[in-house]
Amino acid sequence: MKDCCSNNEKSCCPSHSQHDECHSGKDKQEMFTDYFIEVADCAWGEVLKDKIKEHILATQNERMTELAKIVSEGNNQRWRAKMEKKKGCADFQEKLCSFFSHFKK
Repeated sequence: MKDCCSNNEKSCCPSHSQHDECHSGKDKQEMFTDYFIEVADCAWGEVLKDKIKEHILATQNERMTELAKIVSEGNNQRWRAKMEKKKGCADFQEKLCSFFSHFKK
């Protein structure tokens, strides 16, 4: 679902001082109607998402907690491995630099 006023006309809301330039083919009433319909669509989507979250938590809270733990721990392991790899690369680069710096002397 798109964000309210996220389309190309996002600066063209009723409070925008130059809204007539954005909607040259529309009259003001149609522009206001379109804007508020879009706001209502966004609000409807947000309420629906909230209700879905409530339902998931009411019916699957323990499983979601378990899933969150699995995902969190997996992500932590991934980042640890990534940082260890960077450290390993840095150690390798340092050894190479040290090796080649002896030849320069």
